Amino acid sequence: MKLYHQCGHCTKWNIESFADDGFGDGLIFSPVHERRSNLEKHSSKVRRPSIFDPQYYLPNSQKAKLHSYDFFPEVAASGFSTVNFGLVARESARMCLEFQATQDYEKIVIPARHFEQMEPKYTAMQDAYTVVPFLHEAAKMKLSKDLVLTLPLTSHMVENEDYRTNILNWVTSYPEISGVYVIVEYERNTKQVASESFLDAMLLMLTELRQADLTVLVGYSNTESLLYLLAGAIDITFGAYENTRMFSLDKFLVNEEDRRGPKARIYLPGLLNWIQFSQAVDVRAKKAIWQGVYRETTWAEEAFESVTEPYFNQPGLYKHHFECFSNQVDVLRALSQIERYKLLRTWIKKAQSFNAEIEDVPIDLERHGAGDHLQPWLDVINRYYASHLKS
Repeated sequence: MKLYHQCGHCTKWNIESFADDGFGDGLIFSPVHERRSNLEKHSSKVRRPSIFDPQYYLPNSQKAKLHSYDFFPEVAASGFSTVNFGLVARESARMCLEFQATQDYEKIVIPARHFEQMEPKYTAMQDAYTVVPFLHEAAKMKLSKDLVLTLPLTSHMVENEDYRTNILNWVTSYPEISGVYVIVEYERNTKQVASESFLDAMLLMLTELRQADLTVLVGYSNTESLLYLLAGAIDITFGAYENTRMFSLDKFLVNEEDRRGPKARIYLPGLLNWIQFSQAVDVRAKKAIWQGVYRETTWAEEAFESVTEPYFNQPGLYKHHFECFSNQVDVLRALSQIERYKLLRTWIKKAQSFNAEIEDVPIDLERHGAGDHLQPWLDVINRYYASHLKS
């Protein structure tokens, strides 16, 4: 059960947290955010426990950093289309595999295309696009690394039992594939996932994948990834900016519009949530509550001692998150599945209690910082315990 940094903008923060501070077990590198020439400069100490995500999700993306990789579909085909890419798919696969092997990453990742709708020919199109070409070239190269297949899905695909079963049957039809890298686009108007139907389906899918003897890595996840650990030896990710903690195609699109920076937030493990830093200052004044929800780190203390409120594009609060979340995962990974359930249930119920105390102050946390996700989480893990863990 590993915890990987989902790298994005300012990858150096993730590298520093991993290599210097010892948080996380490796990194997942993002070519849309880091040019090939920069990525190749990373030390073997950083590369070997890490993974490269080729990010073929949007094959005609015009993002400049993606175009620094000669195997990216738009570059390899001199302009992507479904027809002309078929002519160079094996060459693209060979170059991508050679790059990952030369860089000596922990595993070899087979990329896949992202479909925003429930594409009825999903598996056939993925086969033609990357799976068959990559497996063909990997066999020729006699690679010794484990092959991991990227599974880009939407929440609707995950929640549809027939669709989910079809994908499971497809993945397990390839004995060369030892694991999957699951990425789910779930559009929502809250930062935390609160849909019980989605979380129920995710836990069931992860359980089915593990029962099929596949390694499972869930990418682009937020705090809900703690729940996924109920399904067994699941690898999860944590990230800095929000677009590394939830997946969307936005990052692969060229956008000329200026975006207003969000307010700085701090992760409070006792609340299992991020809250606005300005509101955290108010909660901090109530010492009894603060002692229960906050875990002291050098990074957070520096932010509170600063004369100015931190900006969202400064590393301190993200490195605080890396330390706090890594510690929570370390506690859970040492436990059995049943013990994980019991501890998660305790954490969630305590977070609910702390939220009630904060309301009584009174401090009304804004909707993303409030604990509305906690009761759905509690219901989900109770159902999973009753159906999968209780003897």
